[in-house]
Amino acid sequence: MNFFKALLITNIIILILIVPSFIVLDKYLARHNDTSVSNIIASPENSDSGVIDLNNEEPVATPSTAPTEKTISIPDELLPTYHGFKWEVLKDKDWIDTEKNISFPNPEKYNIIEGVTTFRGNNFRNAPSYGTAQVNEKKLEKVWSIKIGYIDVWTGVGWNGQPAIVKWSDDIRTKMNIVENKKNKTNLKEVIYGTLDGKIYFLDLDNGESTRNPINIGYPIKGSVSVDPRGLPLLYSGQGIEKRGGVTGKIGFRIFSLIDQKMLYFINGLENSAYRHWGAFDSTPLVDTKNDTLYECGENGILYSVKLNSNFDLSAGSVSINPEVLRYRYKSPSVKKLGTENSIAIYKNFSYFVDNSGYLQCVDLNTLSPVWVRNVTDDTDSTIAIEDLGGSNVSLYTACEVDHQGKNGYSYVRKINALTGELIWENKYQCTFSETNGGALASPIVGKNDISNLVIFNIAKSWNTNGGKLIAFDKETGKEVWLINMDRYCWSSPVDIYTKDGKSYIIQCDSGGYMHLIEGQTGNILDRIPLGGNVEGSPAVYDDMIVVGTRGQKIWGIKVK
Repeated sequence: MNFFKALLITNIIILILIVPSFIVLDKYLARHNDTSVSNIIASPENSDSGVIDLNNEEPVATPSTAPTEKTISIPDELLPTYHGFKWEVLKDKDWIDTEKNISFPNPEKYNIIEGVTTFRGNNFRNAPSYGTAQVNEKKLEKVWSIKIGYIDVWTGVGWNGQPAIVKWSDDIRTKMNIVENKKNKTNLKEVIYGTLDGKIYFLDLDNGESTRNPINIGYPIKGSVSVDPRGLPLLYSGQGIEKRGGVTGKIGFRIFSLIDQKMLYFINGLENSAYRHWGAFDSTPLVDTKNDTLYECGENGILYSVKLNSNFDLSAGSVSINPEVLRYRYKSPSVKKLGTENSIAIYKNFSYFVDNSGYLQCVDLNTLSPVWVRNVTDDTDSTIAIEDLGGSNVSLYTACEVDHQGKNGYSYVRKINALTGELIWENKYQCTFSETNGGALASPIVGKNDISNLVIFNIAKSWNTNGGKLIAFDKETGKEVWLINMDRYCWSSPVDIYTKDGKSYIIQCDSGGYMHLIEGQTGNILDRIPLGGNVEGSPAVYDDMIVVGTRGQKIWGIKVK
């Protein structure tokens, strides 16, 4: 008996020693294998790669001229495994590993071509205007408008509908199927606009005249088109609706040649590998110019990485692509509704987006794996904006809508540490909810020049059913600096424009059909003009010319005077 008692006691002691070791090991593996690591080493701004390294345990040796970077720890409650996330990367429906060397440039270097090429301008989503405006009279003037159509109840231009505006180089412009009198116009700036009547229009910024025939996909386009930022003649467009009358068609994402407007590639949004059977693409892509790769989020819950393998022969006037597609897909018991409607934002190799359940993810594009995850309360259609102040001082600005919360829920406006997911500050605003959502559907302004201390959000239906608030927050503290109670709510995103000496003005369109000119520093409304229909789409600005479409079936060209 004494022998068995001794054996039992010995086994118990062994178990007491082993179990904690397994717990520690399990936690280590969860943090280091499933999420790469919890310690992120941020590479210095002047490093060769510019890639944030997720795989090193020790700080990276930096040149003496570079800022000293510190190891950044992600809190346990923000790790993907804490939220039950499981993910994989698919190629042709087979699971694969992936390892890349992605590093997006600073936003000022995103576009090689002149103009606004994508929703909110660049990979930080903070530049919906290009150039500078000469503002003397502080007035808005209607210069031109064109009539567009509708499909069923989908009229004109809807959310988030921003045009691209690009100035083509002479050698590329002459190779395109632009009408002859416009092809020979040296300073042609072409407006390209996808609309709810199923067409993509091509217009001269100066007068609204057609530069070529529209592309007709036959089904409503709700999101914004993008032009390749390298100046390659490639056009990217999502689709919002799959029905036209009683006919159901294809729904997905398209890539067109801008030499002859032919479709080069189609991603079927209703693919079998998706966990959600809905094929819309309201999100707008970004292109990694160095690696010739496009990134796009679908409402089917997939993040697409598309190696374009593009080939442009200027002398022959031909462009081609041979895409290779990787799909990042994920699921979690916490995520009740997959799909992303906001547009992906990217800092170096970190991408950011929020799904319909309200889960904000940071996904490393080098491994296509999540780094951190945060619940931001509700569905978020507003696109995240990024600010980089150097070193590890990188922030996200985001706000949710009022959807799943139902009547009298709150829109939360937040500033978040982009590298760790930790909250820096937040404010909340109670909003009404009816057949149209309240809260933030507009994307924010990250102020520059004389408003470099401000971030500006629009919150719909935040003080009555029809009204909204345009609010300037202090970037550091989150305190309100100025506020406008708008008579009509806004889904259209505010746009910041600047004079040569750095004075700021804001363009804000509303659901009542008005465009406002606002002084950036004070929030004083300087002018407003009627556009004859609800403006859900967001303007793009080239120098002093503003372009925006309305649900009233018009596209307007407006001059700031």
